[in-house]
Amino acid sequence: MAGLLYTLRRLQVWLHQHIFKVGWLVLKNYETTTILYYAFFLPGVFLYELSYWFAAGLLNVRADRAIAWPERQEIGELKLSFVNLAPKTSPFRIAIITLIPFLTGLLIVSLIANSILNVQEFLSLLNNGYLTDVSAAINQFTSAQDFWLWLYITFTISNTSMPSMNDLRGLRGVLITVAVIAGILFVLGIGNEAVVAFLAGTATDALNNLAGVLAVIIGIDIFMVAVLGTIEAVIERITGDSATFKNGKMVTMRRAEMLEERAKERDRATRRSKTSPAPQLTIYQFPLPVPGPPGREAPTPAFEITPEQAALPGTSAAIRNAPAVISGSVSDKPTSSSTTSAQPFASPFASSPDDGDEEAENEVS
Repeated sequence: MAGLLYTLRRLQVWLHQHIFKVGWLVLKNYETTTILYYAFFLPGVFLYELSYWFAAGLLNVRADRAIAWPERQEIGELKLSFVNLAPKTSPFRIAIITLIPFLTGLLIVSLIANSILNVQEFLSLLNNGYLTDVSAAINQFTSAQDFWLWLYITFTISNTSMPSMNDLRGLRGVLITVAVIAGILFVLGIGNEAVVAFLAGTATDALNNLAGVLAVIIGIDIFMVAVLGTIEAVIERITGDSATFKNGKMVTMRRAEMLEERAKERDRATRRSKTSPAPQLTIYQFPLPVPGPPGREAPTPAFEITPEQAALPGTSAAIRNAPAVISGSVSDKPTSSSTTSAQPFASPFASSPDDGDEEAENEVS
């Protein structure tokens, strides 16, 4: 259910925006486009506002009619405010009143799909999996009386009845209460039995029927996306005009400008994907000082940090701020106590240089 509702919401947003865009591409006038946009969804708007008004009356909430000519707008979104509730209405009642048009729209769509369009027979023919059955199913589905009229009514009703999430905030208390009760049941060890008992009967049938109705609406919306996208592409090629939506608002431009902007966005995305992150330097990547053999060689020079390594973002602040270490060679002769840090380590196992044994010196080296 959650996946179907999310998919339906995304499709509805795209459809509303691009229906408004097609209207502007044809008319080039925002006021006329707004009027025709509302007129296109008139069956759905009428059913939504009527259900809204009846729900307010059932809950004894004052509802005032505010029918007015739609104002000029630049967004593809219906502003369903033809019936206004009293200012002091509780959030819970607002949520219930908002939910009633959604349930009414689903009921009307279900009646049209099952009684007029015969969606169940259409789906049963598709389940056979044969190409001949697919063509027969499409012919049977489109041969219903006044098919295109009922398809249009179903489309407008289903795409205007989706409630606003802000208006449903009053149901949070109910959802929290249900969650607390469910948690208590699971703590007591009877949560699984309660869930199975709830889903075993009428609830499962209701959810399955609701999911089927949402699936029908999504199928119709996908069909309209294909039709609308084709019409939009043809008009853009003929007129050379186009538009895009930024933050819900339509921005008009030429088609060449839109294609150029899309190409730039693709190039930026490609560069971002090819750019590798900066290397993270660790202590294991630096050469550490290693002492030489006893009595012969000085320790290897301590590591030095180059300016390029210090500038890398992965280098820690302690390494970047450390002073440079300059190491030199140490002579074979012993030095004074003031230079003990560079004096080689004397070992009793080291060979004496006075024995003249060249082979021993080579082994030490």
